[in-house]
Amino acid sequence: MNQPFAFRMPPGSRRLGRPEYVALVNRLRGNFISYVASLDAEITIIITDFFLRDKKDVPLWASTVLDDEKVSFGVKKVWFMKILSRDPRFGMDRATIRRIDARLSKIRSIRNDFAHNAAYNKQVSDEDVAGRMITLYDYEGGRLRRKRFGMQEIMDLIEDPLLPAQIRRAAAACKAIRDGAP
Repeated sequence: MNQPFAFRMPPGSRRLGRPEYVALVNRLRGNFISYVASLDAEITIIITDFFLRDKKDVPLWASTVLDDEKVSFGVKKVWFMKILSRDPRFGMDRATIRRIDARLSKIRSIRNDFAHNAAYNKQVSDEDVAGRMITLYDYEGGRLRRKRFGMQEIMDLIEDPLLPAQIRRAAAACKAIRDGAP
């Protein structure tokens, strides 16, 4: 699931020019948001499969329950974690569930920052270019706050095999539950 969104970062020893840095920031932000959209879709499918046994009900479910701006990635994360932690048929231990929850929380927070905060690409700081940092600006509550992310930190989240493996596992368990396995 995450492979289409990962790409080879320029070697850390290579100095980036400003245009290359800006292009890299934009590509990384776009790929990360796309990766989260993919996770969102996979989690939505698991939630839908878990609650709906009859596929004829999917359009009604989608148009009533899931078609609401309040059903964000964060809300789906909460539902998904409740399903995994409360139904023993998924066979996940508490430590794995906590790791999934922590990873999804971190991803949700970064995704929200990437989607809703500005990156000022006209005047990029030398510090950000040299340190391969992404600086976003949040204008919440009339105050300007800087939020910084390491490029490699973002790529590591995209390349981390934990979520794809556990989501595949949850999807298979959900299918078995739906198909009537004990």
